[in-house]
Order: sequence, then structure tokens, then C-alpha cells
Amino acid sequence: MKQEKNWKIKLAIFMASQTISMLGSSIVSLSMIWYITLQTNSGISIAGITATTFLPQALVMLVGGVIADRFSMKKIIIWSDMFIASSTLCLAILYFYGHQSIGWIYFFNSLRSLGSGIQLPASKSILPLFIPEKELLRANSYSTTIWSIIQLVSPGLGGLALSMFPLGGVFLIDVITALISVGFLASISIKEIEKRQSENSIEQLKEGFRYLSKSVELKKVLILYTTFQFLVIPASQLTPLLASNNLGNKVWILSGIEIAFSVGALVASLILGCKKTHISHFKLISFSSFLFGTMMSFSIFTNQVLLFMIVMFIMGIGSPLYYTPLITMIQEKTTPKYMGRIFSYVDLLGTLASPLGMLIFGPLSTINLNSAFLLPGLCLVILGGGLLIKSK
Repeated sequence: MKQEKNWKIKLAIFMASQTISMLGSSIVSLSMIWYITLQTNSGISIAGITATTFLPQALVMLVGGVIADRFSMKKIIIWSDMFIASSTLCLAILYFYGHQSIGWIYFFNSLRSLGSGIQLPASKSILPLFIPEKELLRANSYSTTIWSIIQLVSPGLGGLALSMFPLGGVFLIDVITALISVGFLASISIKEIEKRQSENSIEQLKEGFRYLSKSVELKKVLILYTTFQFLVIPASQLTPLLASNNLGNKVWILSGIEIAFSVGALVASLILGCKKTHISHFKLISFSSFLFGTMMSFSIFTNQVLLFMIVMFIMGIGSPLYYTPLITMIQEKTTPKYMGRIFSYVDLLGTLASPLGMLIFGPLSTINLNSAFLLPGLCLVILGGGLLIKSK
């Protein structure tokens, strides 16, 4: 009983730490995007903030995996948070002293992205160190719940912060939340596995790849995750365009459908977290794929605001039902000493799937927007059906 209570307390403190950190980062990231949008009204400038958010992260993701497998994951998360906060603090100081150049935002946002790339493999690999394996699905669902809540509240908080403080003051929010987050995480003890630090980093990276290539189950999960990330790109990136075409180009409509999706994801995450499920991971993933694909296909025929919001709500329910089991399966099937490197491959492929999806579905949407939703939607339905048959 004491051991059970112990890991629950650690999980609560860890989740509190991550919530505070992610909320501060999300508020600052949104503020950057809105500031650049208001200052330039340029799609190219907005693309610049997108590129500096994801590309540096992708470049160091594999290195982050090696570092996670060589050093203390807890320390990696703490030092990455401090690096990100220091970068944001430098940017805040520049803005307070009148050096208000968008170029500085790009530069320091790239540094923030590098810190995130180092941190991500460790933050996804750390839970199995102190969470019982049978509780991993619920623990991961709490992370998804937190992210859904942040997606709901951060736009409002970001707008409020930007209206109340100068941009330099908004940047300080990330610094303050990072310090609080680090304090929470530093207060818990996490027993780490013994790690070998003498090996060459390149050799460790190759060793991780060999481990992945020999595991049939991990390769299947990785391919499934990447495929899913690729096929849902129209839903995540092109839905505002579809909504504006079908419902009208009004801000409250676009905000409403985003909120509906986040609420659906939050509901599903809470159910997964609060109620122990005995449904297999593959069945949850297959149901999610079928649900997501059906709603994507149906959305092109929806021309009423309320109905569109219901579709987005249902689609939101499907999101945690594939992401949470997939992450849990990777944690369960990976030997601890390879965990960081495996998640670096997962994050890298997931990150690259997004621009690849836009490279294909973006141009397709200019030719026929409905096809950009219908084709991947049908693929997801077929994928869900195939997974369901295999899981029986």
C-alpha cells in the first residue's frame, strides 16, 4: 500500500511540474505567433516561426535520445527547462531594452526548440522508471489530459497576457513557470537504471537502431504511429480552411471547432485516466483510426456550425485513443536502457510526418479540398478495420 501511494505521489508531482512548464511554454509560443502576425501580416513570417519551432527540434532529436540513455533523465529534463528558460530570458531582456526585432524571436525560438528536442525523449521515457507497468496506460492518459487542458486554456491566457503586458513581460511567464516546474521535479526522487557513459555517442545511436531493427513489435508500432501522424495532418492543419469554406470565415466559428476538438480529447483522456480499461491497446488504436477516418470523411459534407462542432468533438475523442496506447506500447516493449533512443526515433518520425503530410495534402487541398480529407479519411477507416481484424 505504501509503495502504491509512493508512486502516485511522485506521478502527481511530476504531472504538476510538466503542466506548469508546458503551460508557460504554450502561452509564450502563441504570443510569439500572434505578435508576428499582427506586426507583419505575412504568411512567410509566420512560416518562419513554424520552421524555428520544429526544425531545430528535429535536428537534435536523435542526440536527445542518446543523452537520455546515457545520463539521468530527471536531470536532462531540469537542465533542458533551464536552458529554454534562459533563452527566453535573454529574449525578454533584449525586448525590454528596445531591441525588438523579429530576427531575435527567430534566433531564440530556435534555441528553445533545441532544448525541447533534447528534452522530449527523456520526458517520454521517464515514467516507466517509477510507474508500475500495469499503470502506464493511465499515467500516459494523464499526460494527454494535461495537454488537452493546456490546449483549451492557453489561447485565452496568451491573449490576456499579451493585452496586459509588453511582449518582454509575456516572455518572463515562461521563465517563472520553468523555475516552478524545476522546483517540483527536483523534490521527487527517481531511481534510474545504471547507465554506460563510456561508449561513443555515434556507436550508441547505431546500437539503438540495431535494437529497433531487431524488434518486430517496435517496428510495427513505429510504422503505425508515423502512418497515423501522416494521415491526420488534414484534420490538424486544414480543418480551419474547410470550416471557413463550409461555414463562413468567422473567428468565433474557427475558435469553436478548435475548442470542440480539445474538449473531446479531454473527455477521452479523463476516461482513460480515471477508469482502468481492460481493452487491448490495438483495439483502442483500431477504434480510434476508424472513428477519426469516419469523421474526417463526414466533415466535408457538414455545412452547419453545431454539426461541425459535434464532428470535431468526436474526432477529439479519437485522438487520445490512438496516441496514449501507442506511447504505452513503446514503453512496455522497450528495454529501459534503450528507451531514450527509441523515443527519439518515434519523435523524429512523428515530427517529419507533419511537413511531409502538408507537402502532399496542402497542394491537393488547392486542387480539391474535399479530396484532401476524404482520401486520408478512407485510409484511416481501412487501417482501423485491418487492425481490428488482426487484434481478434
